[in-house]
Amino acid sequence: MKLRHFRFFLFALISIGAKAGTLPAYPFIHVNGSATITLPADVAEMDFELTAFEAGADETLAQLNTQSNEVLEFLLSHHITATDIEAHDTRKLVSANEMQANEPRLQHHRLIRTFHIYVKNLEQWNVMTQYLLSRPYLGNFSVRFGRTDYAQIERQLTASAAENARDRAKELATGFSVKLVGPTAISEQALSRIDSELGLDGARLIKANTSAGDKPTMTDLSLPGALMYKKSVNVIFRTR
Repeated sequence: MKLRHFRFFLFALISIGAKAGTLPAYPFIHVNGSATITLPADVAEMDFELTAFEAGADETLAQLNTQSNEVLEFLLSHHITATDIEAHDTRKLVSANEMQANEPRLQHHRLIRTFHIYVKNLEQWNVMTQYLLSRPYLGNFSVRFGRTDYAQIERQLTASAAENARDRAKELATGFSVKLVGPTAISEQALSRIDSELGLDGARLIKANTSAGDKPTMTDLSLPGALMYKKSVNVIFRTR
């Protein structure tokens, strides 16, 4: 388990004349303490859709059930328990070009069944994804990786970020020859208006555009090298 501290921003304010309701009226130091933990994923969730497409409604339903059983048998044989597999209600898609065609041979029924699986053992992940990707009737894959000890990770990050904030406050107090009295405000998010008041608004919005293809590659579904969890705390320490 690798733990690293990041210092996003910090500043000291001593005897500053501030407007009422914006900043504290007493001398203080404000610090941001941060911590990250980098760990490998130990659980994963996957969603995908099974599509059956035949001329007759009965044929389509029979094909859907046959292919569903094939997928279920494979998953069960690779340490995915029945309680960790969800097969959602079947949906019927009707295409005007298909169902309203004059020629019967062009009319088709399309049924879709959505699966959600919870994978607790990732040792068979590559074998499982390779099989699922090779099935021509499966598509619209999505995956999410995580940790089973998330609550413990969050507690450790909070403690580490708080320690980082205290250390930074002590360093600043020493550098400015002031003494810390104690924390007067603590938040896991930016303190109200303090970042915008001082021009330190560091919010960022990042969007990643990805292609909407139905069939990803093994690389798209591969296990991540590591998961990084981050937490930061904002603390105001009164000084004298």
